Amino acid sequence: MPSKILFPNSRPRSGQNLSRRSVLKGMGSAALVGSVSMPFISRAAAQTPLRISNFGGFFEQAFAEHVYPAFTEATGIPVQSIPQSGGAQFLIQLAQANQAGAAPMDICCAGQAEVIRGRAQNLWASVDEASLPNLSNLMTPYVYRSDEGVDGVGAMGWYMTFLANPNEFETLPTSWKELWGDHPGAWGINSGGTSPILDITAATYFDGASTLDTEEGCAEVLAKIGELKPNTRLWWSDEGSMQSAYQNEEVIGGTYYHDVAMIMKSEGTPIESIFPEEGAVQGYNAWCIPSSNEVTDSMIEFLNWSATPEAHELIARHVSAAPLIDRSQLDLTDEEFAAVSSQSEPILIASEAKVKNADFLAQEFIRILSS
Repeated sequence: MPSKILFPNSRPRSGQNLSRRSVLKGMGSAALVGSVSMPFISRAAAQTPLRISNFGGFFEQAFAEHVYPAFTEATGIPVQSIPQSGGAQFLIQLAQANQAGAAPMDICCAGQAEVIRGRAQNLWASVDEASLPNLSNLMTPYVYRSDEGVDGVGAMGWYMTFLANPNEFETLPTSWKELWGDHPGAWGINSGGTSPILDITAATYFDGASTLDTEEGCAEVLAKIGELKPNTRLWWSDEGSMQSAYQNEEVIGGTYYHDVAMIMKSEGTPIESIFPEEGAVQGYNAWCIPSSNEVTDSMIEFLNWSATPEAHELIARHVSAAPLIDRSQLDLTDEEFAAVSSQSEPILIASEAKVKNADFLAQEFIRILSS
């Protein structure tokens, strides 16, 4: 019997033009498709709902069911949940809507690269930091600040870790350097000009994120990635293909998403999600207000509430995303926290460098793999 693919589509991981998985923890795709996003209205039924958009599919449904109702309960502000696309397509649509002076949402969720690109296009409104006292809960650098104020508030994070089949190793890997070891045809590695393998390689063999600031540095990192070709059986772009290859024993490990790996493990797959000594890769998304909107008290209220431990606990439990608040402030069990996060120092996605060198990285990654 073929393996059940938990996640036939990939997610909108920060800096990657991907669509969120449509199935999680055994939820059927038909159930998600059949669900309709409706405003959550409680005691504030007479108010105009705050329109909040999130990546369509699992993300939007999970927030609508578990997160927004808690905000409404806490503040009395109703929420209308709206699905959105991700990546470049979303920014193009939002730019057009902003030009028309009518963004379809009051607040949206954007990846790191989209926050940076959107700022360059003046797509985001800024908020006075003094009106957001809960920002002090968020760890650095999960708040985006411009000269005018705060234009992005960290929403949720994710990790890419070293995946390994414990049945295939006498001793499990502890360093990313093991990817370059004597393991021909062993790995599945996320590919492309936005792939975290760039950040992994830069942190493991070079000077970290700063190496990716220049084309020369990018070329050195890409050349080192090229050395992985004999060891890599699958260069994957969506997590479903990696899951299938792993469960069919075509690969014994590689780079993969921690939250997905933990779900696979809970369902009986022999799998270890390892946070290497150099750090696992962490990316994150942020809440932003489209600049065509007049910033209202309700919008500020949501941004401020989103930076509370309560919000991040709900997101960890129900969205399977990493909290961006220190572990000591969270009322999560060790098991709940470990399912989505880690207290080890992460490798942060070099979003600004990747945006600046996007064309070069995309073209050269293809050239390196095809040469």
